[in-house]
Amino acid sequence: MHKDTSGKKENQKSTVKSKASGIGPAESGERTPGSASAKAPAKASAKAPVQKLSVSVTWQTCARVAFACFLLYLSVTWWRPLIRTAGRLMNAAVPLFLGFVIAYVVNILMSFYERNYFRRSTGRGWVRTTRRPVCLAAAIATVLGAVILILMLVLPQLGNALTVITRRIPRMLEQLSANEQIMGLLPESIQTAIQELDYNRLIAGVMNFLTNGASSMDGAVSVTSVVGSFSSRFMTGFMGFIFSIYILVSKEKLKDQFSRLAHAYLSTGWVKKSMPVLEVANDCFHNYIVGQVTEAVIIGVLCALGMWILRLPYAAMVGTVVGFTALIPVFGCYLGAAVGALMCLAASPGKAVLFLIFICILQQLEGNLIYPRVVGTSLGLPGIWVLAAVTAGGGIGGIAGMLFAVPVAATIYQLVAQDVHNRETQERRRMTAADVVDRLWEDEETETAGSEADETETNRSEADVSEMPRSGADERRPGIQS
Repeated sequence: MHKDTSGKKENQKSTVKSKASGIGPAESGERTPGSASAKAPAKASAKAPVQKLSVSVTWQTCARVAFACFLLYLSVTWWRPLIRTAGRLMNAAVPLFLGFVIAYVVNILMSFYERNYFRRSTGRGWVRTTRRPVCLAAAIATVLGAVILILMLVLPQLGNALTVITRRIPRMLEQLSANEQIMGLLPESIQTAIQELDYNRLIAGVMNFLTNGASSMDGAVSVTSVVGSFSSRFMTGFMGFIFSIYILVSKEKLKDQFSRLAHAYLSTGWVKKSMPVLEVANDCFHNYIVGQVTEAVIIGVLCALGMWILRLPYAAMVGTVVGFTALIPVFGCYLGAAVGALMCLAASPGKAVLFLIFICILQQLEGNLIYPRVVGTSLGLPGIWVLAAVTAGGGIGGIAGMLFAVPVAATIYQLVAQDVHNRETQERRRMTAADVVDRLWEDEETETAGSEADETETNRSEADVSEMPRSGADERRPGIQS
C-alpha cells in the first residue's frame, strides 16, 4: 500500500513539473516510476549526431574583407588629412545643425499657435491654407521680439554699470589698501597685487587694444579680425535661420521622407527599436525647453520686481540676466547672483549685501515652490544626475554643453529605467510561474498525505473492529484454548 501511494505521488509531481515547463516526462529526460519509456528518448538524444558548421567562402566575402583592409590602411596612413577633412565638413554643417536647433525651438511655439488658430473653424479652406504661414510668422516674431527686448533692457544699463564700475573701483581699491584691518585678513600675495595694481594703466591698455589692435600689443588679435569673425558668425546664424524656415514649412513632408528612407534601407527591427528612443528624446527635450523657459521668465520677473521694491539699482538688467542664467540648471542661479552683486557693488556695498540676501530668499522660493509646480517631475532626472550632467556638459561645450547635457542625460536615464523595468517584469513573471508550480506541488503533496492518512486510519479502524469479537469469543470460551 505504501509503495503504491509513493509511486502515485512521484508520478503526480513529475506531471505537474512537466506541465509547468512545457515538456513531457519523456522530453525532460527524468525517470519517473511507472514510465518505462522515459529512458529511451534520453539515449536517443545522447546518440544524435552533432551538426558541423560550414562556412562558404565566396568572392563577395573576399572582396568585402579586402575593401575593409584597404579602408583601414587609408585611415592609418592618412589620419591627419582625414581629421582635417572631417573638421571642414563639420564646420560646413554648422549652419544646418543650427537651423535644426532653431526649427526645433520655434516649432514648439508654432505648434501651440496652430492648435489655437481658429479652433472652431478648422474645416474651412482658408483656415487650413493660412494656418501654417500665420503661425510660423507669429512664432518667429515672438522669438525675435524676446531677443530684442532682452537686448534693449540689458545693453543700455550694462553700459552705465560699466562706466560706474570704471569710476568707482579705483577709489574702492584705494580705500581697501588703506584699511589695515581688512588687509590683515588677506594673504600676502593678494595684498601685494592690490598695492601694485595700476588701474588707470590697465584701463588705458584695454582701450588701446580695442582701438589699435595688434599694432600696439604683440600676439593680440586686431579689431579687423574681430569684426571679420563676428560677420562670419552672423552669416552662419543667418543661414541657419533660413534653413530652419524651410524645415518648418515642410516638416510633415520631411518626416515622411525620413520614414520612407528608414524603412527602405534599415531592417524592421532597427526601425522598431529606434522609434521609441526618438520619442523619449523628443519628450525630454520638449519638456526641458518649455519648463526651463517658463521658470526663467517667472524668476526674472520676480527678481526685477523685488529689486524695484527694495530700490536696488539696475533692476531690469539684473532681472533679465538672472532670468537668462536660470536656463542653466544648478549653476545658473550662482552666475546670475554673481553678476547682480557686481552691478550693485558698483553703486554701494550695502546694496550688494542686500541683493545677496534677497537673491538667497528668491532661490529658496524658486527651489521649493516655483520649480516643483512649473517644471515638476517632467524630466524625471534625480538631482545628482542633473549635477553630473551639467558638470560634464560644461567641461565639454561650455554654456551650450550645460544646456544640452541635461535633456540628453534625462533621455538616457529614462531609456535605461524602462529597460530595467521590462527586465524586472519578465523576471517577476518567471518567478510567479515558479511560485505557482511550487504551490501545485504543495497541494498535490497535501492531498496525497491526506489520502494516505485516511487510508491508514481506515485500516486501523477495520483492524480494531475485526479483533474485538475474537477477543470476546475467546473470553467466553476458555476451554477452547486449553
